[in-house]
Amino acid sequence: MKKEVIRKEGIRADNIWHKKKIMNSSLWKIFTVASFLFVTIFFILPYLVQISTYFHERGHFKALEKNGVEAQYNVDLLMTIPNFFNPKVDKLGVTRFNLEAYKALDKYKRTEINIAGIVSDLRFLFLIGIYLAFGNIFMFYKLKFSEHFNPNWVLAVNWVLFMWLLALIQITLANISYYSGDIFQLVNFLRL
Repeated sequence: MKKEVIRKEGIRADNIWHKKKIMNSSLWKIFTVASFLFVTIFFILPYLVQISTYFHERGHFKALEKNGVEAQYNVDLLMTIPNFFNPKVDKLGVTRFNLEAYKALDKYKRTEINIAGIVSDLRFLFLIGIYLAFGNIFMFYKLKFSEHFNPNWVLAVNWVLFMWLLALIQITLANISYYSGDIFQLVNFLRL
């Protein structure tokens, strides 16, 4: 009788230990996923957007330089995160240039200058889209044909790139449709 009670208590203790182990494992997974999402949204995404903003402004800068307009662009990496989450900040970076020299250019050169940033954004959108397409095809075939494939890294990169893609789409649309965006500024200066 005592052996059966001890055996049942031992089984119960093993079950409780096993349930605690599963619970701790589940909590750890939730913590790691939540930490990953927090870090990517609040630290990585702002700097990825800063990178694409740099190339956007670099497109303007090169077009200005090509047409003989003096310009400069400064990056403030310390204020990237606060500026990214501040709704009053219009841009993470602005190219400063000689406005009078810009106005002296013909409308085709001004169009080239204003469109250069949007072309850079479209390149990033295209490259991210290509990576997501091929990365997901790769993951699909690895999951289908490989028994020991862990998709965590592919999913993590997909998440970061997808968030960057959404941010770039929003920024590009704002650049096209917002009153202080490149297109509206071009239209305003073409009236001159």
